[in-house]
Amino acid sequence: MFVPRSLKIKRNANDDSGNCVAKKVKAEAEDRGLDAGGDGLADASGTKEAAAAAHQGAQPHLLPGPTGPVSEGTLPDSEPGTQAGDLPEEPVKSFSKTQRQAEPGEPICVVCGRYGEYVCDETDEDVCSLECKAKHLLQVRGAEAVSEPSCPQKAGSEPAAPGLAPYVYTEHAFVAHLREDQIENLRRQLGITVRGRGVPRPIVDFEHCGFPEALNRNLKASGYEVPTPIQMQMIPVGLLGRDVLASADTGSGKTAAFLLPVIVRALSQSKSPSGLVLTPTRELAIQIERQAKELMSGLPCLRTALLVGGLPAPPQRHRLRQRIQVIIATPGRLLDIIKQRSVELGSIKIVVVDEADTMLKMGFQQQVLDVLEQLPHDCQTVLASATIPASVEQLACQLLRDPVAITAGERNLPCPSVRQIVLWVEEPAKKKKLFEILNDKKLFKPPVLVFVDCKLGADLLSEAVQKITGLKSTSVHSDKTQMERKDVLKIGRVGRLGQHGTAITFINNNSKRLFWDIAKRVKPTGSLLPPQLLNSPYLHDQKRKEQQKDRQTQDDLVTGANLMDIIRKHDRSNAQK
Repeated sequence: MFVPRSLKIKRNANDDSGNCVAKKVKAEAEDRGLDAGGDGLADASGTKEAAAAAHQGAQPHLLPGPTGPVSEGTLPDSEPGTQAGDLPEEPVKSFSKTQRQAEPGEPICVVCGRYGEYVCDETDEDVCSLECKAKHLLQVRGAEAVSEPSCPQKAGSEPAAPGLAPYVYTEHAFVAHLREDQIENLRRQLGITVRGRGVPRPIVDFEHCGFPEALNRNLKASGYEVPTPIQMQMIPVGLLGRDVLASADTGSGKTAAFLLPVIVRALSQSKSPSGLVLTPTRELAIQIERQAKELMSGLPCLRTALLVGGLPAPPQRHRLRQRIQVIIATPGRLLDIIKQRSVELGSIKIVVVDEADTMLKMGFQQQVLDVLEQLPHDCQTVLASATIPASVEQLACQLLRDPVAITAGERNLPCPSVRQIVLWVEEPAKKKKLFEILNDKKLFKPPVLVFVDCKLGADLLSEAVQKITGLKSTSVHSDKTQMERKDVLKIGRVGRLGQHGTAITFINNNSKRLFWDIAKRVKPTGSLLPPQLLNSPYLHDQKRKEQQKDRQTQDDLVTGANLMDIIRKHDRSNAQK
């Protein structure tokens, strides 16, 4: 009935699907107490009988191993002679209310959302108990009865695996019949700019991609009725296997734009990882995995693994042994697991480096390069970023082959759905100004996120806000545990999927090295800048140096107009030597 995670082995098609294999042997890193105060769950009528029936007939039997039959009592990954009975055991849980909540990065029950401690042997989905397995199978069989009433699946047979035929993206007839001037006008109206050889035309509707019906349903369930501008252009490029350098505002839909090609690749490769997503932070990795699971829902044999620091490594290594198709990881933890030889990346077909600009700012460039060295040379590479500074351009030149560069919206400008306010505030007055804003009903719309420059400053300011204003406040930084950071992040973010917000920046001469960067990014949005900033000699000096650098770059370019001058200059230099 279940395939416990520590004993999961592929079953024969003619095995009795009603039998239970051995009980779950919990890994040491996963040995935690049960959550006794569970929330109310959906009506479980009829599931007690299903659970009781599942227990009946649970007779020991042999499972096929790599070199012959393996007894249920023997752990496949243990030393010879090690028996499951030598380790602590616990019964398979009958009801979901006895299961604990899932920690970040752990598998989640497809029915109730608790810890997915077991794997359903009929659908390969994560479940928490016999009760949720019974509910899950009722849902699956009900959906099959609706979609294929004339072809009911026989009891005990293996579920049909859709997507066996390899997916090939072909341009939809509607898109193909558009004239070139219509395509250019569409891109111009949507704020899409492209660079590269033979750039595919943008789609206008998700149905133009020819995705499996389950994937189309998941897109609608996730709120994607029509593709966003970055998705219109990025999805067809990704589906055709081209390398991509993509830039778009925060909340523009970049994540779905690179996840869809990753998922489609995984449909035709079920036995080993085919997709890898690298992110700079564990919180972003958790968000991406959550969205990937939403889009994969109902697509059999698609599973993800989350490999991030701050969480125990043994459960993550164990997860990698569960026929994973997509890995979402931070570079440091992935390199640790690679060094332990717990993951093989030779089958990866597509790799995504998300938030590439942040990755470089945090000093992860060498770690990213070390990971990419483990991948096949023909692997498709996607770099996604909110901004494309020169450092990201250089990385793209180093990593990408014949890429397509896509920009949606104005390049390197703030998100248009976030109003920008820049205030000149001297250091001693910053705290007082913050309290004024928090007490201003026009500006204060909770939740509010305040950035400071050190961990101690975050803790002290959080205490001061709570004491002076009476508002509930908390701090988050790298010294916090993962659970504390997870709880804090439930405040959400502004600028996501079109949500509006306000960003207020305090500046003074202590931040003088950023004056020109702030001015050139904020001024095009129409926001007013303080006169102390606009009249600062530091700003004008930084602007002059950047213009000189740009002119020097142009002078270094070899063109037909300056080719002879460059040759004469070279000859004079050699003559002087």
